[in-house]
Amino acid sequence: MLIYILMGLNFGSITGIERRKMIFSTGRDIRITAAVLFAAAAVIIIAGCGGAPPDQPPAETEPEPVAAPQPVLMDAEVAAKAGNYDVAISIIQDILSGSTDDIEALRLLARVQSTSGDRSGSTGTWERIANLDPYDPDAAYEVGTSMARKDDWEGVRTRMVSLDTAGKADARHYLLAGQADLELGYRTEAEKYLLKAGDLELAQSLLGKLYYDRGDLDNAEDAFVRALGMNSSNYTANLHMGYIKYHEKKYRGAIRHYTAAHKAEPSDPMACLSLAAAYEKSGDRTSALKYYRKGLGLKGVALSERKKVYTTMARLLVETGQFDEVGKLASAGAGEFSSAGGLYFYWGEAHLKQGRKAEAKEKYKKAAEDPKWKDSALKRFHSIK
Repeated sequence: MLIYILMGLNFGSITGIERRKMIFSTGRDIRITAAVLFAAAAVIIIAGCGGAPPDQPPAETEPEPVAAPQPVLMDAEVAAKAGNYDVAISIIQDILSGSTDDIEALRLLARVQSTSGDRSGSTGTWERIANLDPYDPDAAYEVGTSMARKDDWEGVRTRMVSLDTAGKADARHYLLAGQADLELGYRTEAEKYLLKAGDLELAQSLLGKLYYDRGDLDNAEDAFVRALGMNSSNYTANLHMGYIKYHEKKYRGAIRHYTAAHKAEPSDPMACLSLAAAYEKSGDRTSALKYYRKGLGLKGVALSERKKVYTTMARLLVETGQFDEVGKLASAGAGEFSSAGGLYFYWGEAHLKQGRKAEAKEKYKKAAEDPKWKDSALKRFHSIK
């Protein structure tokens, strides 16, 4: 009856047939509604069985600690490229603190140290790499170069030959091996390694010098030409090409190469004095005197060479009529070489040209004390009337 009430139905106002239809329909609705009410009751009962909520909320879970970012080699590379060497080194050292054998980190450290001017630190780092991997090509080259700076040529040769035997050597190592053999006097071995070094400028200039010293001027010239093709300012190649052209009496060619050598090494007396000699042979006495004088002012000229230069300059001054200059030069030269017969001879010649016969005889007499100039000096002395 509850359903009827809820639905607000009035049985009295309907027919039998309608009542039967309604009863049938209502029965079906009652069943559906009962099912819904039962399900709702079940939900309430189940919810009631859960008990009262807890007095305290559940404890919050603490967050997992975040690990600090690990140093990355790329960060060090970026810092090094930006010129922040201290930052780069600090990053690399952090990496190495966790892995002392990290060769790539050590490589970068060595390069950064070198770039920042810490040669000693760089050498030490390359040595660490070489100890970890004796056949590391870069480490072997850097350690070998360090040995060469200390003139430890035996050590250089041993290390480079070992690398070659292991099949790990390249042109750089062959060049070092060739240099070591040259220093140690192993000429044949030096030639072999320098040839294996291929088209390296220094290898070609050293090879040219080796051939030059051997008297093989054709092969020497070929090697020097190759070196100059790589660097037209190469001192050794230009100096020796000057020697070759001078030997061939091609003085203009000699002057060109000596000039390049002198520009490359202006403080080296060899190129300067060689240039003076080439100018003298070419007939340019003024330029010859200029470079002879300049050469005398450079350090490293052997005493025997200085004595010869003084004498040559005195002769050229006489030949160019600079008689007063002869006296100035001879006075300076005599202070260094009191028995230099040549200086006194040309000093006498200058006096004679000026008509100062007594003074000329005095200088010729002094020149005769030098056995090399005795005959010439006495002949001039006795010719004065």
